[in-house]
Amino acid sequence: MADLRRVGVWSFLLCVASLAAGARGEEGNGEVRLARAPMPAGITEEARASRVSRPIEALKSRLPAGVDRSPGQPVEMGGDRVLRYVYRDTFGEAWFAEDAAIEGLSCVRWDGAARALHLEGRGAQPRRVSLTYHFAAPYDAKELVTEVQGVVQGGRADCVEFTMSTDGKEFIHPARAWGRAEGNAFHLMSAASYQFDRPSFWIRIAADLAPGSRVTLNEFVANCRMKPPGRREVTLSADAEGRLAYRDALASSRLLHVAEVQNAEALEWRRGAARLTSQEPVVIRQRFVAPAPLGSLRVRVGHAVGPQAPGGSNTIALSLDGEKPLVLRTASGADAGFNGVTELRLEDAAALANAQQFYLHITLAPGAQGAAPNVLSSIEVEARPAEAAAAATVASTAAPQPRP
Repeated sequence: MADLRRVGVWSFLLCVASLAAGARGEEGNGEVRLARAPMPAGITEEARASRVSRPIEALKSRLPAGVDRSPGQPVEMGGDRVLRYVYRDTFGEAWFAEDAAIEGLSCVRWDGAARALHLEGRGAQPRRVSLTYHFAAPYDAKELVTEVQGVVQGGRADCVEFTMSTDGKEFIHPARAWGRAEGNAFHLMSAASYQFDRPSFWIRIAADLAPGSRVTLNEFVANCRMKPPGRREVTLSADAEGRLAYRDALASSRLLHVAEVQNAEALEWRRGAARLTSQEPVVIRQRFVAPAPLGSLRVRVGHAVGPQAPGGSNTIALSLDGEKPLVLRTASGADAGFNGVTELRLEDAAALANAQQFYLHITLAPGAQGAAPNVLSSIEVEARPAEAAAAATVASTAAPQPRP
């Protein structure tokens, strides 16, 4: 980290001002966060409601007894059509509970109606309470600017601290604000210098609090520009078992930058889904490249087309040349519609013809005006190189057969 300090990768600006100070200007510049993070499969409706309305209690229920921290999860960055990514949380919803690693969970109180997250000094001893966000992407980010706004209420020893890290271990160049009995409104900002060019970073909001003191967070923003690869394609790599795997749970809009998307402006991006919002179809063509000739291929696409949507459909296809489909499935919006997973397979070596690339084609065609929107929710690829696929076939045929 000493090298980072020497070249000045991070530069920081500290402001203590009223909440009205400082330019907003962030809304609509990136992926507008409109939906909650997807819940794990099999979760009950009661547990789902608890995570939304009582997120801190829900976190505690999933942790071992006596544990006062939660792990959080990386926030995937994608970037919009002009390559800008904005994460903006005004604490009206409980994003922090899914995204941030929280230390001192018992000292955190959320008030969604007031759009506020409170970090409180509880107990007989001073406490340190922190939220650490890990942002990550399959390609680099640059031109990073972050800010947090709120109020510190307490004494001069009470402090809120805003730091960043490039490795998740050493957090440098803190920006701070201290407490006042009547409350001290703060606006802490940080910006990375032009040398910053990385696929991940960490941001920490920490509060050192005496008993009875409090930090209220009202807004947190991370704003950066993305640097997606020059070629709109995905290069598959092998896992320990020789499988070539890829998964996009649409946690961000990275699909815009690793696939060709016609009429991309008609897609409304939410965490875990892209919705068609136009009466014009969206056509997606995604190229996958393998390190060796393919022997078998399986692709699963999660999607939905609303019921009673005449003319609405989702079409999923695979090709080797980007044009002529070898296998194709269409889900229609007629009658009950469709909400599930379409699986396409190519397991004939002759059909794959030793290809080292293939294309996934997705067409979202809208139904009648006012019908439920078409939705794309996931893409999964699993392939085997020709040699591995042949070996698996030999092993299965050589296995002892049960006696009649």
